[in-house]
This record gives sequence, C-alpha cells and structure tokens, in this order.
Amino acid sequence: MNLRYQKGIAAIELTILLPVMLLLVYAIAEFGRVLHQYNMLTQLTRDAGRYVSLGKNREGEGSTGVVILNAQTKANTKNILLYGNETGGMTPLLSGLSAADISIDQVGTGIIVISVSYNWTPIMGDSMATFGFGNDIDLNFNLVTEFAVRAI
Repeated sequence: MNLRYQKGIAAIELTILLPVMLLLVYAIAEFGRVLHQYNMLTQLTRDAGRYVSLGKNREGEGSTGVVILNAQTKANTKNILLYGNETGGMTPLLSGLSAADISIDQVGTGIIVISVSYNWTPIMGDSMATFGFGNDIDLNFNLVTEFAVRAI
C-alpha cells in the first residue's frame, strides 16, 4: 500500500476523533471545576458557621432560651461567607455568589442553620444546543449546602 494514502487516512481519523477528545477533556475539566467550587462553598459555609457560633455581637437569649442574633452578626456572617472577612470586599470568593443566596435561620434552642444556594454555570455557556432535535439542554444547576451549629 502506498504511504501517501496512509497519511490521508491518519488525517481523516484525526478529524473524526479530535472533536470527541476535546469534548471529553472539556467535560472532565468542568467536572473538576464543579467539585472545586462545591468544596469551596462548603468550606466557606463552615467558616461562617464557626464565626456565628462564637457569639460575637449577639443580643443574648430571649425569654424562651433561644439565641437571638442581631443584624450586625448576620451581616458579618454573610461577609465571611462571601469575602472571607467580616468587613466585606469588592469581589466575592465565588463569582456569582451574593448575599441573597445566603440564609441564616435559628432553629430550636441555640441552633443556627446557614444555608447557601449557589447557581453554578459552566465556562462555555449555560445551555447546550441540540441542533433541532428538541429544546436546548440547560447546563445550570444549584449547588446547595447547609451547616448547623450550636451557638455558645
């Protein structure tokens, strides 16, 4: 068989396999990015929980023995979750995370639950085209994490 024909076959094989291989590499990278951002979100939520459990700026306990958090403590807790410090900052540690995504609730006697719902979006876009074979596939989903602590 002629060597010239072999070179043409290799080019055709590369043309067929390259998009599949690039898609596979992209999918693996995005999966790693999801795991990294979820881990970071969980760690930030735990840090905020540790802060709120210390009891700084707390109003004390009500007549029922339930811990009462003041607005300043809630704001500081959200700042720790968003920016990594009490005073706040310009850009959040996770892009797209806002104070509206954070919920700080008091449950029972001295138990505080911090819930965060983060809308994750892939790098290349928020939907995948189906090229006329139905509706586009939405690639966004929420990463949700909760952390409960007992306030001391």
